[in-house]
Amino acid sequence: MHEDAVASPADEFSEAMDAATDTTVQISEITDLTLFRIEIDPDSEGAQRMTKVLGTEFPRYSGEVNGDALAQEILYGTRQVVATLNVEPHVFLVVSRVDPIKLGRALDTALGNHDGFVVDVSANRAVINLSGAGAPKVLDANATFEDASPKYFEPGMAFRVRVGDSALMLWKLSKQEYLMVPRKSDTAPFVINMLDAIEDYRS
Repeated sequence: MHEDAVASPADEFSEAMDAATDTTVQISEITDLTLFRIEIDPDSEGAQRMTKVLGTEFPRYSGEVNGDALAQEILYGTRQVVATLNVEPHVFLVVSRVDPIKLGRALDTALGNHDGFVVDVSANRAVINLSGAGAPKVLDANATFEDASPKYFEPGMAFRVRVGDSALMLWKLSKQEYLMVPRKSDTAPFVINMLDAIEDYRS
């Protein structure tokens, strides 16, 4: 790391996460994703202009993820695509590996003078990957949905949850893999809770 580089939100826990990883549960931080928070009415003209930049519609319902809903291209592919998560009504989280400066300029241009809000939150969020056969049990024992528990939680869906006092987005990629996105200020207590939960799972 260069001396002037900004440390990732969970950088101080990288060794602890490595130590907690085994064949049943794996936990790590993904540090190279671009994340934007967009606040806009999805029926507005500004939103329609933004969808042309994003290449996908804004998701309308709680739990809905549009675009690369399983993050296979974002994490493992080469195409410059995005996923758009429904955070709450009229609030969305865009996840991608597209250059943040280029994407931000394109979104700002698309929004123009229309009502709405776009901000790059890449430095203000951590992205934690949790996977393995034990991952669902670790989450079942420690994550609670902010709203009423959904009737189903399938791969390609994301919901707001709490782990301890930390709020985050929980995005299910497969039956045994999840992305968890807390704010930077919530990252330390969240990761500590997750490491304790993994230890409890194994005990």
